[in-house]
Amino acid sequence: MAGTRARVRRIGRLYAVLTFGGMAATVYLAYRGGGLDAALPALPPTFAVAFLTWAAYRDDRSEAARRALPAVAEELAGAVQVQWSAELGRRLLVRPLPPTVSWTAAPAELSVPWRELTKAARRWPGGPPSNPADWATGPAGLEGQEEEIAEVFLHRVPTRRLVLLGEPGSGKTILLVRLLLGLLERRGVGGGPVPVLFSVASLEPGPDPVRDREDALYTWMAGQLERDHRTLADPAPPAYGDVSLARALLDSKMIIPVLDGFDELPDERRRRAMAVVNGSLPLDQPMVLSCRSTEYRRMLRHAAPLADAAAIELRPLDSAEVGEYLRATAYGDGARTAAAAAAVEERWGEVLGRLGGACPVARTLATPLGVSLARAVYNPEGAPGSPTPPSSRGPSELLVYATREEVERHLFGAFIRTAYRPRPRRPCPWTDVEARRTFVVLAHHMRDNLTGSTEIAWWELHRALPVRWARLLVAGSAAIAVAAVPWSVAGPAAGLGAGLSVGAVAVLATAQRRRPANRISWSWRQSKVVPGTVAGMVTGFAVGPVTGIRFALVSVLAIGFVVGFMTGLRPEPLDVTAWGSPSGSLAHDRRTARRIMLLWALAAGPVAGLIADLVAGRTAAVVAAPVVGVVTGLAIGFGETAWGLFSLTQVYLRIRKGTPRDLMAFLADAHSERGVLRRTGAVYQFRHLNLQRHLEAQELDIG
Repeated sequence: MAGTRARVRRIGRLYAVLTFGGMAATVYLAYRGGGLDAALPALPPTFAVAFLTWAAYRDDRSEAARRALPAVAEELAGAVQVQWSAELGRRLLVRPLPPTVSWTAAPAELSVPWRELTKAARRWPGGPPSNPADWATGPAGLEGQEEEIAEVFLHRVPTRRLVLLGEPGSGKTILLVRLLLGLLERRGVGGGPVPVLFSVASLEPGPDPVRDREDALYTWMAGQLERDHRTLADPAPPAYGDVSLARALLDSKMIIPVLDGFDELPDERRRRAMAVVNGSLPLDQPMVLSCRSTEYRRMLRHAAPLADAAAIELRPLDSAEVGEYLRATAYGDGARTAAAAAAVEERWGEVLGRLGGACPVARTLATPLGVSLARAVYNPEGAPGSPTPPSSRGPSELLVYATREEVERHLFGAFIRTAYRPRPRRPCPWTDVEARRTFVVLAHHMRDNLTGSTEIAWWELHRALPVRWARLLVAGSAAIAVAAVPWSVAGPAAGLGAGLSVGAVAVLATAQRRRPANRISWSWRQSKVVPGTVAGMVTGFAVGPVTGIRFALVSVLAIGFVVGFMTGLRPEPLDVTAWGSPSGSLAHDRRTARRIMLLWALAAGPVAGLIADLVAGRTAAVVAAPVVGVVTGLAIGFGETAWGLFSLTQVYLRIRKGTPRDLMAFLADAHSERGVLRRTGAVYQFRHLNLQRHLEAQELDIG
């Protein structure tokens, strides 16, 4: 089916070239032969017939290109697996392995009674979702650890509806990743729904959950799927109605929603969101919801729990396992000699002796987050005698803090200093001060411009720009540069007309929200024929007094065609979730931008040369064609792609905020060398959500 769509695109391009090339040739020959007045009236009907012919062909082919839902689900499953496998793989490659995350049944007041779960499962249409003999006999049967989470969800929970609770940093994210990949492995080829992780931070339930519950959740989830997986925005087969593939998958229960970060919603929004979830999803729809225990308990004072869902709560890490892990990592690459063991015990003994207690450091090191930070900060690379991070007392300094929050704040600050400390084997181009400032800028951007998003997407950074000034800069620069040539050869009127034409197109280009581009396609619905005709008329009236009405009509037709046709060219968005890396998606988008620049230069240059020839002669045409073509190509290509605004944003952030000159290199290094960021497809995230929240609260020091 993908081949059908590709053939439609190729044939469409050939059709457009033949149609518009023939029309342009007709105008040119008529102009050279003096028969322009007779040729112009015949062009609109010719264009109308050509368009109707193409529209009929396109609709016929588009109908044939619609894909069956099982094949779409297979593609989505592959994309989700690629998205999350690398993250889990990196964790499993760490030696020694981090302490195991485990869980127990949540307190009874946080879960639906077990008898109600079994009763609801038996009443599912078509029977229970799994064999009742495999169900747990009660909440206690849900206990388990990391690698068992998919088994628990599929077989031990009768309704396959689960609430995952835990304290900050307790390992909810890694457990959700384990669940996603476990479900995909057990799904098999061609069978079963696809688990998809949704971050609920962007869910905006209306003020009246009863009225909104009917469709709000499905509309939001479909929008998230279409945003992250480009092909899911395509129309579904006719049997599913006039909906997208994403919505058809949801309506057909071929998606298992995994709603992460419920605790990130403010209290009132969280309450309304739970009402929408309970009112939207049918009770035979498997799903998972994660939330911090405190926030979930507070919500239940005013709202019902997730309907027909069992609840599990993450346990603190085993203190013996934590102690063994921190001792083992403290050796680094050195030999485990008696002297090395004594050095490790001297550094860590006082802290490890407090594990399992209730003091702030013990509570911090009972979570995967606390353990990973402590290892990064206090266990150096190399032998036990290697230089340690900038700390005066080593791990024992953690004992002076009075609360867990103070311990975490200290570890977060030390974590960044440690990651960017000078190391002979891995020199770093940035100091810890520069790195901290950049991370604070990014965290503030995510909080203020992206409604608290957890994703650092390079194509979203342009939101840090003052939008009006960015558009004015791009459009104004293009208009002034293009207007200079006709102004100098034909006077202010011609210059003003040309400048307004290019400036208007540049404004249209920069007004869109851009995502990384995959390829260029043409769409009649996106073309701006009316603005193009207006721009042609402005220029035509400007040159009319000089050239006469006949040549003014040529100007109207030429500019109207170029703007009308060329604005129909649009870069198709890249499937950023499945794409390999942020730098790869940026390079792909940059190549698309260059193609757009070339096409606009080849289209605008000849038109500018034709008008200059009519107004001022051959010499002016030779100057105008390359100048106007190049400037127009740069302006449109810059505004039409995410790369253009990203480049402008890099300069702005460098000047105003002091971020690195090459921001993508900094982010790649923070992921691959420093461990501050993690990568999911083409976006980065802070390694820990709490680190992002910590940075959001920091003041920006630009000095």
